[in-house]
Amino acid sequence: MNKITVLGLGNSRHRQLFRQLEDVVRELDLTAPVEQVMDVETILGSGVSSIPAIIVDGKVFFDGKTNPTRAELRRLFMSALALTE
Repeated sequence: MNKITVLGLGNSRHRQLFRQLEDVVRELDLTAPVEQVMDVETILGSGVSSIPAIIVDGKVFFDGKTNPTRAELRRLFMSALALTE
C-alpha cells in the first residue's frame, strides 16, 4: 500500500473514521501515509457513492453510511495485505 486517503467533510463520522484508520495503520505497522481530503470537487470525482470513504492506492476501499469498527477496518486491511503478497 502506497497511499491511504479518507474522504469526508470534517464531520464527527469523518473524524472518527480517520482516527480509527490511523490506529489500525499503526497497529499493522503500515508505512503508507494517511491523508484527509475534504475538498468537495475532489470527493465528487473520486468515484465513491457516499462519505466518509477510504481510498487505497486509488481504489475505493470503503464507502458507506455506517463507519466500520476498528476490528472491521483491521480485517479489511489484513485481507488487502494478504492479496498483495
